[in-house]
Amino acid sequence: MQPELHVHPNIYTKPFPKFDRPMVIGYIGLENLKYARRLCNERVNYDLNLHLDRAIHHPPDRDVKLINLQKFLLEHEHRLKFPAENSLDRSIFFCYRGLMTCVACTPFENREPWKIVAILHKGNIYLCARDTEEKISRRLNMTERDKQFTSWGYKFEQFLLSDEPDSEPNPDEPVDETKEFSLVFTTHLNRHTIVYGAEMDGIRCDKAAVTKPPTELGPEAIVKYLSDKEFVELKTNRHIEHPKQENSFRRFKAKKWWCQSFLAGIDTIVCGYRNDNGIVEELKKWNVRDLVKISQRFWNPDVCFNFLDTFLIYVKRCLAREIKHKHGEKYLNRLQELPMISLMFEWSPGMPVHVAQNYSHQDDPILFPWFIDNYGKVNSNVV
Repeated sequence: MQPELHVHPNIYTKPFPKFDRPMVIGYIGLENLKYARRLCNERVNYDLNLHLDRAIHHPPDRDVKLINLQKFLLEHEHRLKFPAENSLDRSIFFCYRGLMTCVACTPFENREPWKIVAILHKGNIYLCARDTEEKISRRLNMTERDKQFTSWGYKFEQFLLSDEPDSEPNPDEPVDETKEFSLVFTTHLNRHTIVYGAEMDGIRCDKAAVTKPPTELGPEAIVKYLSDKEFVELKTNRHIEHPKQENSFRRFKAKKWWCQSFLAGIDTIVCGYRNDNGIVEELKKWNVRDLVKISQRFWNPDVCFNFLDTFLIYVKRCLAREIKHKHGEKYLNRLQELPMISLMFEWSPGMPVHVAQNYSHQDDPILFPWFIDNYGKVNSNVV
C-alpha cells in the first residue's frame, strides 16, 4: 500500500525552495514563432469574433499526452546528451509546464481534481496529466458559448502578434488554433532536475530591434537566439467591475498566470479586457511580480513551489516502493535494467494525493513504441 500526500497549505508554509531560472535547451514548432511589437496600456477596439466562423480548431477529443516532447527528445538526443541515470535521486523529470502549474497550485485549489501518470523508463521519470471524469464530461458538454470563449483567446493573440519582427499583426486572417510554438526548458527545483515544454506566445520587439532566428546555423545557434529574447504572455479577461470579480481574479487567475509565467521566465503579461460580446476595449500590462503582491490574501508562491518539490519527492518514493515490491531493493540503483514502471496519482479537493489502484500503462499508453524502442540508445553506455 502506497502512502498518501497531504496538501494543506500550512504544511508548506516555509521559505521559497531553491529554484534555478529556467534555461532554454530547445524549441518545438519554430515555424510558428511570433513577435509582439505593440505592448502598452491603451484603449483599443478588437473584435474577437472576426472570422470566428472560419477558424481552425483543435479536435474536441484532442489528447496531447507527451507526443511532441517525445519527438523533441528523440530528434535532439545527440545534442542534449542526457546521462543514463541508475538511481532515482538523479532521475530527470520530463513533463509540460501545464502539469507543473497544476501541481504547484494544488494547495489553493478547491474546484478541479487531477490525475497524473508517472512513468519510470530507463532511469527517467515522465509525468503526464490525464483527463478526470469531470473534465471529460465538461468537454463533451461544452456549449457554443464555451467554445467561443476558448477561441477568443486565440483570436486576441492575432491582434498583437505578427509573423515577422518588422511586420504588423494580421487579424483579418482566420485563426489557426493548432499552430503552436513551444520552448523546452530545464531547471532545478531543490534536488530535482526537470525538463519541460511550454507553449510561448511571442518575442517582445517593443524594446529593441529583433531579427529572425538564424535557422541556417542549426539548433545550437537557434537556442542561443531564443535564450537571449524576452517573451511576453498574452491573456484575456472580462472587464472587472465589482469587488467580487476582483477577488475571484486574484484568487484564481492571478495564481495560474503567475505560475505559468514564472515557470517560463516571463516577466510581462499583456491582458486584453473584453466585454461580454467579445470586444477587447483595454490593454493592460502586468508585471508578473505584481500578481503576487495583489494576491497575498489568497495564495502564496512559497507554498506552491514547496508543494511542487514535495510532490516530486513523493513520486520518487512511491516509485522506489514499487521497485522494491516488484523487483527487489538491489534494483533501486540499477534502473537501466528495469522494465517500464508506471503509477497513477490522483487528487480531489479536500483529500490527500494517493496512488490509484489497478492502473495499467498498456490501457492508456503515454510513451509510444517508436520512443521506447529508440530513445536512450545514444547514451546507453554512460552510467
